[in-house]
Amino acid sequence: MHLIFDLSLCTGCKICQLACSAEHDQVFNPEKARLKIMHAYRDEGVHIATKSCIFCKKCAKTCPEGAISHNGKWMIVYHEICTGCGICIEACPQGVIFLHDDHAVICDFCQGAPKCIAWCPKGVISFKGKGGRI
Repeated sequence: MHLIFDLSLCTGCKICQLACSAEHDQVFNPEKARLKIMHAYRDEGVHIATKSCIFCKKCAKTCPEGAISHNGKWMIVYHEICTGCGICIEACPQGVIFLHDDHAVICDFCQGAPKCIAWCPKGVISFKGKGGRI
C-alpha cells in the first residue's frame, strides 16, 4: 500500500501536511508531517514533488531493537521499544522518518483513515494497495 499523488491537481497548499501534523502531534506544522510536499520554482513554473513512505521496510530491517514492523497495511513503530538511535532514519530512501519525543515516527495512514486524503481540497492524494483501496 502507498499514497498516490496526482500532482497535476496539486497547488502546493500543504494542507495535507498540516492535517497530518495536527492528527499526530496536535500542531499545524508541516515539518512534523509524515509526508512531504516540496516546491521548486523554475523558469517554466512551479515544480511540485512529493515524498511519502513506500513501505520498502528498510527501516524495520535495520532497526537493532525490532521496534518497527509492518502490519500488512502500514508501518508500526513500537514507541516503548524504540531507543531513538536514528538508524531507521538513515535507512529510509524517502527521508520521511524522523524522531519525535525520542522515538521514530513513520506514516501509519492514520490507522486506516488518512487525514491527508480527507483534508486535501483538490483530491490530489489517494491510496491503494494490493487488490484495491484499503
